[in-house]
Amino acid sequence: MGKRLGWSRGVGIRRLIVAVLVLVLVVSASLGGYRSSRDTTNRTSFFGDFDSPDHVEATLWITKVDAAADTFSLTITDVRPYGSLADDNGNFAEDATLVTNALGTWRTQITRGDSAPDADQRIALDGSITDYPFDRYKASIEMHVDRADGTELPVAVIVFSTDPFFSVTPSQGAAQSGGTMVNLAIHRTLPTMVFAIFIMVLMLGLATAAVIAAYFVQSGRRGLNFTACSMMGALLFALIPLRNAVPGSPPIGSVIDFASFFIAEAIISISLISTVLNGYRHEMAVERAAAVPAEEVSPEPAEASASPTDQRLPSLP
Repeated sequence: MGKRLGWSRGVGIRRLIVAVLVLVLVVSASLGGYRSSRDTTNRTSFFGDFDSPDHVEATLWITKVDAAADTFSLTITDVRPYGSLADDNGNFAEDATLVTNALGTWRTQITRGDSAPDADQRIALDGSITDYPFDRYKASIEMHVDRADGTELPVAVIVFSTDPFFSVTPSQGAAQSGGTMVNLAIHRTLPTMVFAIFIMVLMLGLATAAVIAAYFVQSGRRGLNFTACSMMGALLFALIPLRNAVPGSPPIGSVIDFASFFIAEAIISISLISTVLNGYRHEMAVERAAAVPAEEVSPEPAEASASPTDQRLPSLP
């Protein structure tokens, strides 16, 4: 008996150690994913003609990717001339014009002796948000700085991305007429994709739970089981806010809908309706059976009454 207890304790300790090690590995892998996502989001990239002593340098901040509007917001800051292009105060030594491929206001005038103003711009994206959460986009930033006579100045840019929901991978592009072009490959960050895929799997799992509950109630002829019906009704309406909780607010008709949301809603609806209808039929059958009266038992034949002759005869002493 003592050996058995000792063996059981040893097995329990080993299982506890294995469970702790698995937990540590899972947490470490999760933190590793966070670290990778953080490094991808806060990436700093350099493009353009940094080697030229006379160039204009600018910092580009990608602040928000608006996939629904097919644009992203770009803030141009810290535009500085270097070498002979700068005066003694570090400002522009001559008039210049900053030109980008932005929508709307794409020209910014720079006055001689002044620093360049910051500019908030929007640039078009190429992609489809209905591919959510696997949607990917392409875009480019083209920047020129021209003298008053139209001559191109060498341009160098520093690119930052601060949108926590998108990973931006920049690469050097070839501008057609001088300046600097940066090509961008944009996709959802790893945490966003993991969360969206988890929601998709969860919705399908809840639909499976509804099917199991419906089968349990109907196969056992349990009638109108209000507990199961309430659960399926709650699941039916809970999926809507659950679907809308995914980051990025994808429109109806995205991949997440056709892959999980529409399927789950249809399965739960069918399970609920079939459970109610079959339960109602069963309950009505039970009530009809209870309402049928028991067969009346026919009375036994009464004893033949005495004949009038017998009634007139006197009884014997």
